[in-house]
Amino acid sequence: MQLKLLWDLQEIDLAIRELEQKIEEAPALSGVKEASEDYERLEKEISEKGSLLKDKRKILKNLEMRDQKIVEDRKTLSDNMYDGTVTSIKELEQMQRKMELLAEDKQKNEDEILLLMEFVEEQESLLEYKTKELEKCKQELQKKETALEEDLDRFRRDLVNLQESRAGLAEKIEAKYINKYNMLAEKHQGEALARVGSNDICGGCRVFISSALRGHLYNPEAIVYCENCGRLLVRLDS
Repeated sequence: MQLKLLWDLQEIDLAIRELEQKIEEAPALSGVKEASEDYERLEKEISEKGSLLKDKRKILKNLEMRDQKIVEDRKTLSDNMYDGTVTSIKELEQMQRKMELLAEDKQKNEDEILLLMEFVEEQESLLEYKTKELEKCKQELQKKETALEEDLDRFRRDLVNLQESRAGLAEKIEAKYINKYNMLAEKHQGEALARVGSNDICGGCRVFISSALRGHLYNPEAIVYCENCGRLLVRLDS
């Protein structure tokens, strides 16, 4: 009777160990960790692109202001050239040269503006796409987190039930058997007992039980150890 109770205790302990492993591995297996990393990567990328766009827009604004300043300078210079106040040919030639330089400067500045505008538009489009991807990633992460919490809640409830069942069962087992069980369970990764089937093979190490031990196995209270692996042997009805 005590061996049968020990076997049942072992079954519960193995089930507890399996549940604890599921709880530990659930975050990785559920995909939450991977989804969270994807979300953080996208969030960082969007933040970096946002900062870059802010800087480029500032540069674009300065270029546009510079373009306006060139236009104003050209107008002022043109007014001075043709209002009759300047009559010196040399001075007019110098003013004409300035007009040409301003025209070249304006063309260069406008080329820079055009290139920068194209870049900004491209990055804005990419940022919009990434932002939509981030929202999808967020929804997927939330979905996985919800599923994970549901799984963990179920595992924890099952674990509590098993622990309560174990406590009730352990009270029915004599201390000397519990002590033997604990010692062997630590040595054999939780499998202190091995079941012997009709083929007279140890369920732990798959070695035949010697004829000297087989007869003792029919005594439910006999303490019989496997000569090969050292587990406590038990023969149970199917």
